[in-house]
Amino acid sequence: NTINNTTNDGENDMFKVYADCIKSMQLIIYNRWGEKVFETNDITIGWDGKHKNVIMNSQVFTYSFEATLITGENVRKKGSISLIR
Repeated sequence: NTINNTTNDGENDMFKVYADCIKSMQLIIYNRWGEKVFETNDITIGWDGKHKNVIMNSQVFTYSFEATLITGENVRKKGSISLIR
């Protein structure tokens, strides 16, 4: 997964969840030191590569995603995101 905010051209400018089967969710993004830089429970809100409204430098971030689907199934995912400026 990659966020590329170099051009802000609408392509890969946001890291977010796209689904219509989620009842509830939590998405947390951490920097390489384990500091939480983004968190949302709202599926309509994504991460734009900023922390406290400051543009982050290029680096690899990790994410933790947990969701409950409308079927009642629980989903947990962890991974990394490369932010490229």
